[in-house]
Amino acid sequence: MFKTLITTTAAKANLLDGMRAASASAIMLLVGCALNVPDFSWAAIGAFWTSLATAPDTARSRLASMLSFALLSTVGGALVTYTAALSPTAGALAILIFVTMAGLTRIWGERPYQVAILAATACVVMIDHPSAAAGDMAYLGLYLLGCLFATALSMVIWQIRPFAPEYHNTSWQQAAVQTVRDAIAQLREHTSLSSDGMHFALRLGIATTTAYLTVHILDLPCGYWATMAVLLILQPSASGTLPRSVERALGTVVGTLIAIAISGLAQTPLQIALAVFLLIGLTMALRPVGYSVFVAFLTPSFVLVADYAMPAIDYNYALARLENNLLGSAIAIAATLVLWPLTDKLLKRGAV
Repeated sequence: MFKTLITTTAAKANLLDGMRAASASAIMLLVGCALNVPDFSWAAIGAFWTSLATAPDTARSRLASMLSFALLSTVGGALVTYTAALSPTAGALAILIFVTMAGLTRIWGERPYQVAILAATACVVMIDHPSAAAGDMAYLGLYLLGCLFATALSMVIWQIRPFAPEYHNTSWQQAAVQTVRDAIAQLREHTSLSSDGMHFALRLGIATTTAYLTVHILDLPCGYWATMAVLLILQPSASGTLPRSVERALGTVVGTLIAIAISGLAQTPLQIALAVFLLIGLTMALRPVGYSVFVAFLTPSFVLVADYAMPAIDYNYALARLENNLLGSAIAIAATLVLWPLTDKLLKRGAV
């Protein structure tokens, strides 16, 4: 049985994707280490999330997905952090609008939703950045640098092998016309799902905003883990949300233990960068294996990168992250059951 598990995992793993994402993030951390600029952790985060947003098809679709994510997350992050600096209520309204708009993209299928929901995830993390409250958004430039570096690494330096045929003889005018035709065809195809899609988007926006307000009212540390949990586990139906919340909880527990263990060994910025390289490599490589496995390695990866500037990996913070994940899961499940319970029609459209 154990041998079968290892064989299955090895068959599903994508080592090249893991190495590519790990290289992009670790290099950004090493540059920050060399320049003694801890905020380069945001460049590493941008590089990692851009790698997650990559569409696994043609070079054109990959470039579009990566640049779209870079633009959406940077502009959205600037808007929500600026708005949150005005007042918590304004910040909550900004999250409600941005997340609801991201949720609407699910009508169009898996790829647009993956880009949009990851951009929304970046925004809910940025809005709680200490610099945001002071109105200093210089870190956004480093974040965008990381996004563009990961894109260049994938498209120019270390190219991803296409999974679908490219049509090099197609002119840009023909490609533009075909894109418009495809968009019209998708609009017609998804018209019947527009009502359910709107309900899902509103539910996602309301649930995420509720999590944001809750952690701020209770003044919980690491509150963005609750909002991230809502964004990444909430599905159109309870049959999809509940198992995903359980998988995330299990993965977070294992990942938190890994983060605590590594924090005892990796003390210097260079050691942390090397640990991040290994963890992100495993996160991306094992992503196809299962969501709980993905979260188990994603958690320590994000913890080490996010805490690179302000190390705070101890048992209290580890417990706070777990509690916030459970809080976000509970809010997502409640929202699924209470706010416009949907059929499973959209569930087949895909998720992050």
